[in-house]
Amino acid sequence: MSDSRHFCSCDDVSCPLNPNNPNNLAKGLGCDGCIRKNLSLGEVPSCIFKALGDIERWDDFSVEGFARFVAEHPRGADERERCRMAAAAFEEGHAT
Repeated sequence: MSDSRHFCSCDDVSCPLNPNNPNNLAKGLGCDGCIRKNLSLGEVPSCIFKALGDIERWDDFSVEGFARFVAEHPRGADERERCRMAAAAFEEGHAT
């Protein structure tokens, strides 16, 4: 049996905008609501932060806070190459 969870990495499933909130998951809703909310507040979704490092003690999810977070959590050359290859494979698999 396949996992029906959305790929969202946010652990706050009680959030009404989380795709893994049972109400959203049952309706097949994705990240749109969360992204709309973050854009309107000048923030970056926590999943983007999580892709770069531990956010346990981070409390500034503004665009400016994201810039600081990126500076404090630089990716090494190996990780940048892994991401470049993953993006290339994605593009190749989705070319029209």
